[in-house]
Amino acid sequence: MNNEQDDIRITRGTTDRADALIDLGRYEQAIPLLSKSLAESPDDDYLHCRLADAYFHLTDYAKSQDFAQRALHLNPNSDHAHFRLAWVYLKNNHFDAALQHAQAAISIDPDDATNLYTLAWAEYHSGRFKQALAAAERALELNPDNADLHELIADLMFNMDNKKQAEKHYREALRHDPGSASIHCCLGECLAAQHKVHEASEHVLAAVKIEPDNEHFRNTLFNIVHHDLMDTPMQSREVALDKLDPAVQFFYQDQLGRRGWFEKLRVTSVVTLWLMLLMLLMLFFTWLTGDDVRKLTMFVFVVAGIYIMLFLIRLAFKFIEVRHKNNR
Repeated sequence: MNNEQDDIRITRGTTDRADALIDLGRYEQAIPLLSKSLAESPDDDYLHCRLADAYFHLTDYAKSQDFAQRALHLNPNSDHAHFRLAWVYLKNNHFDAALQHAQAAISIDPDDATNLYTLAWAEYHSGRFKQALAAAERALELNPDNADLHELIADLMFNMDNKKQAEKHYREALRHDPGSASIHCCLGECLAAQHKVHEASEHVLAAVKIEPDNEHFRNTLFNIVHHDLMDTPMQSREVALDKLDPAVQFFYQDQLGRRGWFEKLRVTSVVTLWLMLLMLLMLFFTWLTGDDVRKLTMFVFVVAGIYIMLFLIRLAFKFIEVRHKNNR
């Protein structure tokens, strides 16, 4: 009897350490501890769920799904297992299955904010915006200080063309998580949609500063400024640009120069490629008719050489840009 109690205490202690490691984001260290506990208690659905959680955060969705399904087999009323399966299916773009498991989790524990958040995401990806919003708002009542919930409600409001409410929730999300680049960028896009370009560019610039290598943030900032300037009369564009934050001005002008050069290279490469194909076609028909193909062959080689040179230049610039980012 004492040995059994000692084993239970050891298993609980190991599981508690694994839980603490998962909470710290140290998933790889938690897995051996959970596996050890599972070997001693193979029918414990909670251990299966925690292994599913650890593998999910390591983006091993196949193993996560396997452990969550085992947990559900052991305990069909495990909302934890349904919750984890819903997220696995969301990550794999199986939205119908995700919605089914999210709804099952809610039917077991309807007042759990995490389950409601999961249901909202599943409804969102299924295109059911109103149902998603209802679930997210119920979750927010239970957890009003959750930045992720405010961001999700803002996304839904934005997609439902309620930009004022979207802005309100993005600002609230940012208040709870001021270091989130994603929220800064989303708020910027929402403000830009309301023609508040100055503040919009400042928020997206903040996102770029937090994650300088994120191409989506950089493209968003460039597009917000560029579209606003293109909508401004030509004689007023320089004045409009001068009104923006100096850092935004520098970023825009730098990107404009880079994009202009790359665009010219791209267009020239495409035109050269089409010219080369056309000349190859002409060469083929000239050869069929029995005419002299030597002069035309020389032109084909020249055009091919130009295309290869342009391709190598673009490749070199891309390589330099990647090295510059890696050295920052």
